[in-house]
Amino acid sequence: MDQVVDAHRSVLIAQVRQADASHKFDTVHNLLRGKRFTGPSRAVYLGDVAKACLAQLTNAETPVFEEHPGYNEQRWSLRTTSGGLNVHIASRPYWAWGLMTSGYLNIITLEGPLAERARLVLDTASALGQPPWEMAHQRTAERWFKLKLPPLNLKTNEQTWHALLQSGRDTLKETIEAMQLRCDDAISAHGNDEQGWTDALRDDLHMARRALSEDNAPGVERALARVEAHLIQMSTEPESGFIPAPEAVHSDGSDVFWTGRRGLGDRVERTLALEEKETVPFVDLSGSSTNQEEE
Repeated sequence: MDQVVDAHRSVLIAQVRQADASHKFDTVHNLLRGKRFTGPSRAVYLGDVAKACLAQLTNAETPVFEEHPGYNEQRWSLRTTSGGLNVHIASRPYWAWGLMTSGYLNIITLEGPLAERARLVLDTASALGQPPWEMAHQRTAERWFKLKLPPLNLKTNEQTWHALLQSGRDTLKETIEAMQLRCDDAISAHGNDEQGWTDALRDDLHMARRALSEDNAPGVERALARVEAHLIQMSTEPESGFIPAPEAVHSDGSDVFWTGRRGLGDRVERTLALEEKETVPFVDLSGSSTNQEEE
């Protein structure tokens, strides 16, 4: 894998299988817009690969067109940024002068950390459902590679895809194994299992591994999030021998005893004594005042 995966940059070629005018090109700001954009614009055919790739980016900037779609609405190039990842996608015809959708391919250039590139490739390939490195017209594609991208060919392109996919899987697998160790430690420290934590943790870890086998990275994350929630509940659950304190404690002073030192008990006793001395008796003067007025 190290021979085909660059530390900072990856170039991938993908077969376009579907395309429609689902987006627009903002002719004023050179930005990619949605279909309902009402400003000055032109239709652009992104294709299934570009749409799947852009949909997997987190908090990405609005894509900027470097090559504007003109008469050929499916020939274009754009660039965007998501975190530390730079993504450049170019759409090019390679078969039958681009008269059909299957005659187009996308050149995807990724620059950034390997983990982010691998995760984007894993999510994109999973969203497409069909291997994007498999060309619909392989002989023509091979000639196109030799003419346009001499360092690459169909075999090296497939190897690059597989290497990035495997890198993404390995990262998720390491995350699952790390969570497994945390679960083992929590179960051994918890002792009794009256709440059935072992079964709950085992089931969610199984779901995470199953999602990984299907290249479903979001499914892995959801399962691990449930495991994390179980671990938090286990850490905050009171022990079996724990006796909760009463909600309110009232004292009449009988629980204060003299220890021979002037401490908290002495201060409490003196405070109670002062409260008794400072008590002002209530005298009803309403009756005497009435008698004086009658006399």
